[in-house]
Amino acid sequence: MIQPEKLDRVAVFFDMSNLYFTARDLGVRIDYTKLLEFLVAGRRLYCAYAYVALSGDDSTAVPFLTWLRRNGFRVVTKSLKRLPDGSLKGDLDLELAVDLLTQAPHFDVAVLVSGDGDFTYLVESAQRLGLRVEVASTPRNTSVELMEAADRYIDLEANLRHFSQPRPAGYSEWSRNTGTGRLDPEAWRYRPATQRFDLPAEEEEEEPHEPDR
Repeated sequence: MIQPEKLDRVAVFFDMSNLYFTARDLGVRIDYTKLLEFLVAGRRLYCAYAYVALSGDDSTAVPFLTWLRRNGFRVVTKSLKRLPDGSLKGDLDLELAVDLLTQAPHFDVAVLVSGDGDFTYLVESAQRLGLRVEVASTPRNTSVELMEAADRYIDLEANLRHFSQPRPAGYSEWSRNTGTGRLDPEAWRYRPATQRFDLPAEEEEEEPHEPDR
């Protein structure tokens, strides 16, 4: 007999910048399809959104974004803007919040993949609409208020074996395609905010370099 919770419709919202820093701090590479499968946990997937901030002239993001779209993610992007003080701003908190709340009638559970405390009020607002909200992140990088507001907290660090692999010693950031005919998300390096998406080294026309900071 199917358990009642397996009938839940689940929507997953990935704060990609937050997730990137989580992976970097833990020294792992994330398999996004396995992570999505882990978070859905046998329930019915309604949608999966990925929110990515980009430099306006960064065409190297295209392969990574294409891979996400081909593997079931709805990708939302935003160009970074330089502020008068020289800093860059390009968070997609508002876009994520609008998508979650406007889509709320169509699913039962929202999974927020972020530790950003700014989402605490969003979680509470979604709960008032009748949604159950799960927060997935690492405790060390998560607001206490956000963890307490969630109906369920998913510790990604404690479950790394389900969706990640450690970076080997001497790991080259220029990972290569698997050659299986299916795009490998680790063939590209995702770096948020002021950084780039880089193609494998053999496909670069110029020597790879770090962007200006």
